[in-house]
Amino acid sequence: MAVRHEMALRLRGTHWATPSLAGAGWIEEPFDLDPDETAFVALHLWNVGDVDGPEIPERFFVDMGTAECQAESVRIAEHYIRPAIDAARAAGLPIFHVEPRNIALKYDSVRYLLDDDELTPSPAVPRPPEANPGWIKERAERAHGRGYMEWDGWRRMRILSSCDAEPGDQVILTGRQFDRILRTKGIKNLVYTGFATNMCILDSAAATREMLGYGYRIFLIREATLGVEYTDTFEDRMQTRAALNYFMQVVGDTIGFAQFVEACRAVAAAG
Repeated sequence: MAVRHEMALRLRGTHWATPSLAGAGWIEEPFDLDPDETAFVALHLWNVGDVDGPEIPERFFVDMGTAECQAESVRIAEHYIRPAIDAARAAGLPIFHVEPRNIALKYDSVRYLLDDDELTPSPAVPRPPEANPGWIKERAERAHGRGYMEWDGWRRMRILSSCDAEPGDQVILTGRQFDRILRTKGIKNLVYTGFATNMCILDSAAATREMLGYGYRIFLIREATLGVEYTDTFEDRMQTRAALNYFMQVVGDTIGFAQFVEACRAVAAAG
């Protein structure tokens, strides 16, 4: 790949490789990426528990779930995602914020290259009656808390204040929109951060698995993400570690926070 800058964005990615079953294992590989072909993505940075956001609800398991996990996501955003955004911006990488509809539509930039059918989607095709009437809602409320969809915090949610979209940033609603914008900019590589590693990072709109389906090379900063952890997994981050391993097998490469920031600083210094 021809690099148009004096300095490439030099990263070391880790992924699972299978040259043979006997030789399968974790591989660390160097990547020299063209900064003009690389973008930074902050995905689902919700302001629950943030200074300006809705308080962590005592009755509902929403966003990152437990109070401990929610507080840890805010800390990760402040200590890792914000500095990574700053480093990426200094290196000239475009900054994208991928958010769900209740947050994304609060930002004007989300309407850029967004088709009408994405802004106002058609009603879903009706399904047959539930095999067990009422079970869908009952199961969801069993997991999240009875009445969680009526929680007042949903309407007050925005991007975390530490990482909020700035002028020149782009807010993204759908994968189709994201792909259109990336192709107009010649972007081929995406560096993701955000939450949750075992859920939205993988499978939400414009998240890593969907964008891999468009052929983009996907990276995820290990320290700048966290899975939804449970009372018996939070201490050792079992869900996060498992999700990172899964990502490295089926989606792309993880990279370290320090090396990403250092690589961005080198690009910025080279001009």
